[in-house]
Amino acid sequence: MVIDSATGSPLPFANVFVDNTTIGTVTDADGKYVLKGVSPGKMTLAASFVGYITKAVSIDLKEGEPLQKDFSLTPQEKQLDEVELTSRRDRKWEKQLERFEEVFIGSRYDPLVNKTKILNPWAIDFEEGKTSNGMRYFSATFNQPLEVENLALGYKLIYHLNVFSQTRNGTLYQGPVQFIEMDTLFEDLSKKWVDNRQKAYQSSLRHLFKSMIRNDLSAQHFDIYQSKSFGLTYIRTNSFDYERGNSIEAFSLDRAIRPGQQIGEFKIVSSKRLEVHYTGMSWPNTYYHDVYHPISWITLKGGSTEVTSKGVPLDPSDIVISGHMARARVAHLLPHNYTPGDTVSAFSSTEEIMIAQQQYKQNSLREKPHLITDKPYYYPGETIWFSGQMLYQNALMADTLSRVLYVDVINPFRQIVKTEVFPIENGKVTGQLALPSYIQAGDYNLRAYTRWMQNFPSSDITYQPLPIINLYETVENTTVLGANMTDPDLLITISTDKDRYRPRDKVQVSLSVMDADGGAISSNLTVSITDTLRVASVPTSPTLQQAYNWVLNGRPTPYFTQPQHQIEYGVSVSGQFLNKKGEPEAANITIVQGEYEDYGVVAADSTGKFWASGLQFNDSSAMAMAAINEKGRPYGSVVLAKQAVPEVKAQLTNLNLTVKEQELPQPIFSLPNDVDYTLLNEVVVESSKIEPLSERNYGFGPGDKTFTQEDIQRSSGQGVMSIIERGMPGFNRNGMYRKNYGTARGNYYPTPLVIIDGQRFQEQAPPEPGNTGVDYLDRLNPADIKSVTVYTYNAGVFGMAGFDGVIMVETNLGGERKQNEKPTIFNKDGFSLYTIKGYTPAQEFRAPNYSQRKESHSEPDTRTTIYWNPALTTDSETGKAGFSFYAADSPTVYRIVVEGMTEDNTPVREVRYLQVSK
Repeated sequence: MVIDSATGSPLPFANVFVDNTTIGTVTDADGKYVLKGVSPGKMTLAASFVGYITKAVSIDLKEGEPLQKDFSLTPQEKQLDEVELTSRRDRKWEKQLERFEEVFIGSRYDPLVNKTKILNPWAIDFEEGKTSNGMRYFSATFNQPLEVENLALGYKLIYHLNVFSQTRNGTLYQGPVQFIEMDTLFEDLSKKWVDNRQKAYQSSLRHLFKSMIRNDLSAQHFDIYQSKSFGLTYIRTNSFDYERGNSIEAFSLDRAIRPGQQIGEFKIVSSKRLEVHYTGMSWPNTYYHDVYHPISWITLKGGSTEVTSKGVPLDPSDIVISGHMARARVAHLLPHNYTPGDTVSAFSSTEEIMIAQQQYKQNSLREKPHLITDKPYYYPGETIWFSGQMLYQNALMADTLSRVLYVDVINPFRQIVKTEVFPIENGKVTGQLALPSYIQAGDYNLRAYTRWMQNFPSSDITYQPLPIINLYETVENTTVLGANMTDPDLLITISTDKDRYRPRDKVQVSLSVMDADGGAISSNLTVSITDTLRVASVPTSPTLQQAYNWVLNGRPTPYFTQPQHQIEYGVSVSGQFLNKKGEPEAANITIVQGEYEDYGVVAADSTGKFWASGLQFNDSSAMAMAAINEKGRPYGSVVLAKQAVPEVKAQLTNLNLTVKEQELPQPIFSLPNDVDYTLLNEVVVESSKIEPLSERNYGFGPGDKTFTQEDIQRSSGQGVMSIIERGMPGFNRNGMYRKNYGTARGNYYPTPLVIIDGQRFQEQAPPEPGNTGVDYLDRLNPADIKSVTVYTYNAGVFGMAGFDGVIMVETNLGGERKQNEKPTIFNKDGFSLYTIKGYTPAQEFRAPNYSQRKESHSEPDTRTTIYWNPALTTDSETGKAGFSFYAADSPTVYRIVVEGMTEDNTPVREVRYLQVSK
């Protein structure tokens, strides 16, 4: 029986069904139901009713024993009407829906996906943001069950999803699903459904498990291998013939299939990762160059999983799948009571399908910068203050993509007159460009790009008009429409402590970002305040919300098989090694920055070419490079390669400002050296004890995870690496999993940097087995260890040496660096020496502080940009932030422009005006 939990009244016409089957019924007028034809075994039984929360319970049906199960359903607290639902559906939501369908339904280039659609997508709400540990997530909530029509397989699915969440670690969605078999009067369509169902079953996880239980893997075209243990320095190749017997070995079913807890159930046991080859169909793959059939990888979390005689897992969460089987989503979903035929035919798999899928994978790796400047035009001698917001086709990939941004100044003749380099931190860039006083007036452009972007269409590169005005000209006002472009579901409030101010008064500004329900929204904002008398109101470059259309309208780009440009995680160097004869040669290249400020070893390929990234320094730095022979001496020479610069587009964009001549030159404000100034944030200095270097991780900042002495003591004597691998999945003896989608760093030997009590562990290159940093950690006595800190995505502070992650160990015996220890002197003899350009140092925006009278305050204050803050963050709990500044000399109106991105990647912008009177 199915009843209302609040009233106890029966619920007629409620749905009762066996999860993941076509077996279901509806209750009668008294809320009663009977389900017939249910096979004995463990299963999930569910009940649903419109306006009530679906309820699912696990049951164990015994042979010949009737089972009675009653349901008490709880009414939903809130029912969104159709007006509410449609009012929130905008272009961003449509983009999020596409992303959801790509994960939930499957790749749109899959033969079955094109005929599968969600009938009520308006029932979905999406959310994007960051978890408490900083990991980006994409999630969905559902106010009613999703109705999915699969015209390829002939099923309608009622999916009662209760969770959907995606992070860079994977995707989780779960909830009971009811299958309803569709009817048709067309015989051809009915036969097509039968054929497609068998094709969907072929090479599936269920097909594999059933074949294992029946011990007929060979007849069903399955080959299974398991991973082998191999040495630290072993590097896998893309040759299956070579890897078979080296890194993988044949998997035996002996002792792998065991009886389950009851008749009709089986346990599959394997403690190692399984590599499954399905030879019954052809399929191009990018893993092995000599294999042309589907490959999948399976890991059983607890070393085993239980399945039914039909190959259906009793607990799918026990299983981690990747590769070909992982592509089968809802479009391939079959009910558990489906029985395949004796013969199974394959889909016609073509290279075009594979290429189309690769296009979407590559599209998720696209990035694009958007620049926000303090004002729309400049005079010679002024400084351009800017902030950059990186946009991503897939925000989950942000941590994997570029950390370096290039900004060019391009003159009216399409020539690059200035290039600066800036670090990207958490998707943001801050910096400045000083214009020389002698620069000629004209329609210039700013250009921003990353090296990785050069693999994609040139339209991804950002160009922004940069008018430079003659000192004897002034710009006339132009009416600007649509300045405020904030999402209607967000509210930005800007307020000041007074309505009006006098020249040189202190102005206190408060702002908040809230959602439509008054909830606080964490946001990263840029604030620019300009004098409207000195900076005219003119058409500006695209706002962040307009630039965000690139994300909303993103479509797959032409597929490339081998990217020509790499993802940069810091300042990069590339070049070619030549031996004593001047010929290219494969070698390990040692790169040393300055006097050992940073160092690393990369491999040059057979043509002598190499590439290294991850260096972290400002301005410029000396760089020494050489190959080292067996005797530890440098030999040959290294020639640096010139970095490729994208071609300037043919037609640059201009603002077409209206200017008029003026008799006096435009005054360029500069702050006197002896005057107090205000930085972005007020600083309060308090007395505090000096912390030891070790308590601040020797100046490197917090890691991604720290294991305390208590954690280590609870590990029952396990070694350091075992503790790390257990506590940080994805980080192992070879360091962090960081896939660089550009050209690899050569056949280098991945190993994390090891630091013991502040000192880097010195190891040979290539590492000698048994004498690496991680080998040394294995020999440490856990009782002697005070703490272990691991750096993964925060390892950029260690430069190139931290490319594969960093393990910092503090021992009970160690302690502080010796203050009187003499620095190491690096012998550069035999090395090729170069000076490499690093990052442009970010400067603080300075403005006068009129809180106390100074002699220098007699100078006129002719600022055009009154205040600039590229990194204002609203509080996640209150949604509030604040700042202050001092007004300049002229009675005028200030324009306050706030622009940025919320934590869930929604662009916001607000413009307000402030009166300054005499």
